[in-house]
Amino acid sequence: MLVTHQLDLNLLLSLHALLTHGSVTRAAETLGVTQSAMSRSLGRLREAFDDPLFVRAANKLAPTPRAEALREPLTTILRQIDQLVVPEDFCPATARARYRIACSGSAEHALLPAVLGTLLYEAPQFELEIVPWEAHILEAMSDDGPDLALGLAFDAPADVYQRVVCRDRVMCALRANHPALRDGELSLDAYCATSQLQLRLGQELGQMVDNRLATLGRERRVKLQLSQYAAAFDLVSESDLLLTAPELVLRAAGRRGLKVVPLPFDLPQVTLSLYWHARRHHDPAHIWLRNALCDGLKAEFEARRDAWAVDDLSRLQSLPQMRPLPVEKYARPQEEPRCYPRLTSFYPVYR
Repeated sequence: MLVTHQLDLNLLLSLHALLTHGSVTRAAETLGVTQSAMSRSLGRLREAFDDPLFVRAANKLAPTPRAEALREPLTTILRQIDQLVVPEDFCPATARARYRIACSGSAEHALLPAVLGTLLYEAPQFELEIVPWEAHILEAMSDDGPDLALGLAFDAPADVYQRVVCRDRVMCALRANHPALRDGELSLDAYCATSQLQLRLGQELGQMVDNRLATLGRERRVKLQLSQYAAAFDLVSESDLLLTAPELVLRAAGRRGLKVVPLPFDLPQVTLSLYWHARRHHDPAHIWLRNALCDGLKAEFEARRDAWAVDDLSRLQSLPQMRPLPVEKYARPQEEPRCYPRLTSFYPVYR
């Protein structure tokens, strides 16, 4: 009679090692225990199964019919347990997954379309839902919020991870013949005097601009706020409004008659990042998705940046009202690219 309460997982490992090696010494070496400990495990197994299980034959232990009958189901059980600990190799070509990605308008407009086609080609069974970036979106990730967030943020909860995609400078866009331009440049006085349109770009970009102007004793005139990019660029191209936004957004517009110029004051670069909650951190499909997104977005940004003409900003150093820039503060340190988890096997045979 099998005494089930005396049978634990370690005994199953010992039984499998004895069946595999036919030797107490080699079985003990495989499991990293002493020979006497393995002998005690064999004694407990014999008691639990009410059978000798192994008998001495020549220089090895020979399994009894009872032990031999346990070989196949025992191997199956241990492999099933092993799969609980070590996930199967992740293959994007066959994996099925559904993820919701919150995306700021700037990233969705300027970068994301160039990356999604390749991503979905490599992972054809993936289903992605792109939703707008909203206030407190990072806090919502701990509950039923998005699985990933792509945008500009200046703070994040402690349980949210960050991976920097790119850092971009903030610039201005005006119509080419705008009266505020003098020899193709924009002065600080003209910037502050010109009516401005502001796009909703993630969190706090407008506040960052306003705070920097306040340190210079100046302020700007924001007359209109929009979230629709097409409408914003139409207005700027056909009016005297001025638009302040990351260079990537302004260059991506590709509008005729739209001139992109440097800010007439220094400002820290804005950081576009991927964010996710700790509950998704070790999910192999999620790791692949965020690696693929980040690598693709970085490559697209760098390709576009290399194609842009580099403007001469040296003149900013001579402006008398310049003061030290505020220290840049990021939500979390940049996470290095991660591979899929590769944990050690539950049982040495399967390593």
